[in-house]
Amino acid sequence: MHLTNIELYFSLYTTATVVSIVGEEAHHIMKVMRNTVGDEIYVTNGNGKIFRVEISSTEKNEVKGKIKETFSYENKLSSFTICIPRLRNSDRFEFALEKCVELGFTNFVVFESNRTIASGDKTSRWMKIAIAAMKQSLHSYLPQIKYLKKFEEINNLDGSKIIFEQGANEIFSSAITNFSNDNKYVLLFGPEGGLTESEINFIQPSQKYSITSNRLRTETAVITVASLISTNY
Repeated sequence: MHLTNIELYFSLYTTATVVSIVGEEAHHIMKVMRNTVGDEIYVTNGNGKIFRVEISSTEKNEVKGKIKETFSYENKLSSFTICIPRLRNSDRFEFALEKCVELGFTNFVVFESNRTIASGDKTSRWMKIAIAAMKQSLHSYLPQIKYLKKFEEINNLDGSKIIFEQGANEIFSSAITNFSNDNKYVLLFGPEGGLTESEINFIQPSQKYSITSNRLRTETAVITVASLISTNY
């Protein structure tokens, strides 16, 4: 079922019949949205389900409810992993992550390479952004974000490695129909200045694609590819 015009909440604490919502989510339900006992809300467990829930109790830091209806969804883009480099501008990086989650992607790798300027693992912050985007876009799969400080670890990721660079001969938009849900794909985007030749040789990608004839910022390239894939799956 396609849900719309609802406020979606996230909770890990669910059973077959009961949902418990704590922390900031509970505060938002009670203090911001002014929901109380008897009201209905919608909650996802981040594992492909959205529940229609009737609130049964509200306490200081917890909202409990009875599940009245369950909606189950398929993770249509689970075969894709988007590898985004740490960007110098954190706002642009976070914007790209947010938009990819809104488009339905759930697997992300953030990496450092020779030409990345920013460094450091901020997975906890990135997850907050991803969860907010999941709820806003009414998706039901909790995004997974892995951080790789060593670029070489990308070779350990499961799936065909695909690199996007401006000089590639084949345009990605003409190749989307070649992708299959039966396979896994690692989509790799370079930082400002691109990946070095030695990094590309180390990865030995199964394919290189260009996106347009124009030179795109990394975040633009990421969102463009994500949009093309999401409209075809």
